[in-house]
Amino acid sequence: MMPLEKPCSPGHCLGMLNDYMRTDMLRHVHQSIQARMDPRGKKSPLALLIESIEEVLGVFEGSHLCEGIGPNPFNRDLRYRWSTRGFRPEMACHHDITLLKSQLGSLRELCAGLDSL
Repeated sequence: MMPLEKPCSPGHCLGMLNDYMRTDMLRHVHQSIQARMDPRGKKSPLALLIESIEEVLGVFEGSHLCEGIGPNPFNRDLRYRWSTRGFRPEMACHHDITLLKSQLGSLRELCAGLDSL
């Protein structure tokens, strides 16, 4: 997996995930964020993103739900796009789960740093 820089904001994280996730699993993160949004805006975007990634990992990690997952049409990793012959959901899901875990850890560190200010 290509190491990504640590996200400096929720938008930065979503942009990196959009560019490097191999499946369309990210749409589930977006759907979870939308479902959690409070019209009064009481939760921070960072907290919403952390909760949404945790939810998506809870659904996909260790399960065989990758059958309904398709390729990410926005993936910008040329080494991946040109090196594969056809979409392999199991391998792509494993990559994306690892990527989500990595970014989740970085987001938690960011949140802890902000909480300590």
